[in-house]
Amino acid sequence: MKLESNAMKTLLLLLCPILLSAMLGCKKNDAALDLEIIEAQKTAELQNQFHGKYGIVSSVSSEAVDVNMDGVTSTDLFQEIDILPSEKNYHFDVEVRIYGPNPSYAGFAYIFSQSWPEQYIRIENEEWTGGPGLNYDPSLRIDFLRQGTSRQFYFSEDLKLLNVLPSDKEDPYRWVKPESVAVDPAGRLVIVNKRYLYTKNGVKQVSITSVYERFTKET
Repeated sequence: MKLESNAMKTLLLLLCPILLSAMLGCKKNDAALDLEIIEAQKTAELQNQFHGKYGIVSSVSSEAVDVNMDGVTSTDLFQEIDILPSEKNYHFDVEVRIYGPNPSYAGFAYIFSQSWPEQYIRIENEEWTGGPGLNYDPSLRIDFLRQGTSRQFYFSEDLKLLNVLPSDKEDPYRWVKPESVAVDPAGRLVIVNKRYLYTKNGVKQVSITSVYERFTKET
């Protein structure tokens, strides 16, 4: 009997570390699973609230400009840039994409993109860069091209701001990064950009406040 008792003690001594290791492993696995569930819930909530395409509702410049060259200045860019409103079927939209943890981004991936009717003007054998210094010339032809770029962003703690990060190579004149992106009480995006516009009074740099409303959760 004593021999059996000693054998049992020896067996227990051998099994205890194994059992303890298994229990600790289970706790670690449970913690990792809980974290995955929390992250998945966070992604789903943000996707439900923000992910999708936003159509432009209004666009107002800080200074009255004459972009359509009709001799009348206005701060309402829907009046000055005929193809800007969404109903014109050009869809100068904003896209917000919310993705879960991704090794490529070392965490969550939040992507912001904004399309805009960029002005292009041919000057002899060169093309206007989109910046200052170009005077009005009635002989110049203006083309509007739908263009934009994507950038990463992060949310403020209260989810009222989308802080858009600069890309590696920012163009100072075209596809400019927003100065700010705020979420209004209706869930619309209020975006401020500083842009150079070619007008009947030459190139003007203005601050443009545009409001965008989500029309689909699909991207």
